[in-house]
Amino acid sequence: MNNPVFLSGLNKIYSKFDLFFVDLWGVVHNGIQCYPDALKALKNIRSSKKIILISNAPRPSNSVQKFLNKINFNKKFYNLLITSGDLTRFYLKNFSKNKSFYHLGPDKDKSLFVNLGLKKTSLNNADFVVCTGVNNNKDNLNKYFSILKKIKKRNLKMICANPDLIVHRGDRTEYCAGSIAKLYEKMGGSVKYFGKPYKYFYEYIYELIKKKYKKNINKSKILVIGDNLNTDILGANNFKVKNLFIAGGIHRSEWNKKKINLAKFIIEKNKDFKINYFQNELIW
Repeated sequence: MNNPVFLSGLNKIYSKFDLFFVDLWGVVHNGIQCYPDALKALKNIRSSKKIILISNAPRPSNSVQKFLNKINFNKKFYNLLITSGDLTRFYLKNFSKNKSFYHLGPDKDKSLFVNLGLKKTSLNNADFVVCTGVNNNKDNLNKYFSILKKIKKRNLKMICANPDLIVHRGDRTEYCAGSIAKLYEKMGGSVKYFGKPYKYFYEYIYELIKKKYKKNINKSKILVIGDNLNTDILGANNFKVKNLFIAGGIHRSEWNKKKINLAKFIIEKNKDFKINYFQNELIW
């Protein structure tokens, strides 16, 4: 296996690719504000290439766009935005008709269910559970053991609309739906995940792109840019496309705590994930 290549700037390789699958949280913004260097990179890419933003947000892309507008990240920086919430809606609309669900997650995610023809109900009357995340950003996972035991007692299937385990909002760590889903699996519960790193998410995106632009895209011309080894980079590996790992994102504390240099950390991780290129942060 070839060692990953450190990039002093994305401009060194961008001409090799036509399509860029770019993660949001940890690459473009930190949940509060955008990274100026990342915006410069996207602006330069988009001058001649296409940018597809891919997010594990458990909400429809139009809902996520409203949030992006608030942090001054508008459509001039990309061509298309696709979320795990979009794929979750596709699944619920086509494979869960006339069923009732229990929503495990905050009210801010209720846009996920708009116009799907599903009935939101109590846990006792639900046919399945949709998990979108913790109810409060300050919650720890212990709070969810009791509800998960009740769900397991009824042997309900859980739909996880965000496979991420954690996210950094500024300097604060918050749990995501994936952490709750993993707890449920440890209890013996059944979970279906929608989003990165699952291959069918990338296949769904690929089909949308072909339909939108009315042409096939050679996978060798796709570059995935992300900061999460377990979702972005593993997803690129699963879909068999090249990747650029942004090491200063969600894994930043890992290599800082170990007090090892970035290159050594990357070589260690490359044993479990195929990393093609890496930067500390997205820089043109």
